Amino acid sequence: MTSTTKRPAGGVLPQKEKGFVSIRVRAPAGVLTAEQMEAVAAVSTRFGRGDVALTLRLNAEVPWVRREDVPAAVEILESAGLAVGSTGATVRAVVACKGTFCRHGIVDTQALARAIEARDGGRALPRKLKVGIAGCPNNCARVQFNDIGLMGEAYPVFDTAACTLCGACAHVCREGGVDVVEDRIHFSADACIGCGDCTAICPSGAATTETSGVVVYLGGMAGRHIRTGIRATGPLGVGNVTTFIGRAIDYFAGHAEIGERFGDMMERIGKDEVVSSLTLPGPDRSSGGRGRPRSPGASRQ
Repeated sequence: MTSTTKRPAGGVLPQKEKGFVSIRVRAPAGVLTAEQMEAVAAVSTRFGRGDVALTLRLNAEVPWVRREDVPAAVEILESAGLAVGSTGATVRAVVACKGTFCRHGIVDTQALARAIEARDGGRALPRKLKVGIAGCPNNCARVQFNDIGLMGEAYPVFDTAACTLCGACAHVCREGGVDVVEDRIHFSADACIGCGDCTAICPSGAATTETSGVVVYLGGMAGRHIRTGIRATGPLGVGNVTTFIGRAIDYFAGHAEIGERFGDMMERIGKDEVVSSLTLPGPDRSSGGRGRPRSPGASRQ
């Protein structure tokens, strides 16, 4: 069994140019304050060449730092409340889309990312573990290609008595799940992907959210070898999803072999066994499966 003790995650990466390194700054949920950005800029100006690179996981890197200058540079960054890291066999910086303030966002992605970071950010593991969060099925964070992927979903229910047949829901639905035909609203639960756009745009309040929460994908991976994560559970309420993710990371820490990614562990142990072991005990732990909202009434009253 692997130790679960948290430790600093390194964050100093050798460049191909001898004697130079890049210093990676962990940006929880992809967010830095203005003051922290000023500190990164100051380090780049003083110890680098004035450049700051943004990684694909929303961290900031200062390249062209000489090895002998690393301690002084890190001291400045840490004094600004920044952590140098997100490398090695650890819980890497959690990637979150801007669902917190995006008009399509169903969940507070950045708060969820910070909660995961607070519990497990930088934690030592048998191998690296990546978490991605998308606020809606637009899936800007490509969550299925992370070891653990989270996606907000919201499924509607329709009140035909309140519906004015304005057609706004049908116009905004890109899946063809809602239509107005012959003075009647038609909804297809099979076509609905849970984006919540119809409820957001409905001017009469006839379309409301029946089921919403966070869906969890497990075992994905990008890079040289691509693996798509499986839909493991959800939609879960935000409180339950943080509990579930904590259980998943604990399970990985205790069951994965050295050098084994989450999906590899699932293949070895068995996907059903892993998912079953992570299922939260007790009733009402999710907001109800995939949703499958109720169909609207037969006609407008």
